[in-house]
Amino acid sequence: MCSNVKSFEVGSPWHPAIRFMNSNKSESNIRKIIQQNRQKCSLAGIALMNETIVNKGPNRDIDRDAVNMLITRLISGQYDTVVVENMADITADESDLEEFMHDAANVGVGFFELSTMQYHMYDTTKCPADKERPIWGGGKGC
Repeated sequence: MCSNVKSFEVGSPWHPAIRFMNSNKSESNIRKIIQQNRQKCSLAGIALMNETIVNKGPNRDIDRDAVNMLITRLISGQYDTVVVENMADITADESDLEEFMHDAANVGVGFFELSTMQYHMYDTTKCPADKERPIWGGGKGC
């Protein structure tokens, strides 16, 4: 597997999840999307709960308020999964994404990507002693 990110198909265990999305859609359209997402997640053993963080803005990188809100929810221990349409929805910067995934893994949180129906978890056991981590290539070349 490339870098320290493990990806695998998920099945029957239920993982309580929070949805994170970048969108400027209306609230009613976001609710429809979440309902569709909930069905896809349930097929993969992911229990998409009723909490969603929507990052509204002109660019694709999440803003500080959205990140802080997500981190607060993850630290609470309520969720062990963040559901995204695409991992790049969190950030397009690979090193920032890897750092975020590493921090999430330290509190037992992985990511479910709807576009691929795969679960991604940063493997903290492979982290070198000097804490330097290789850049995640997004799974390319695996």
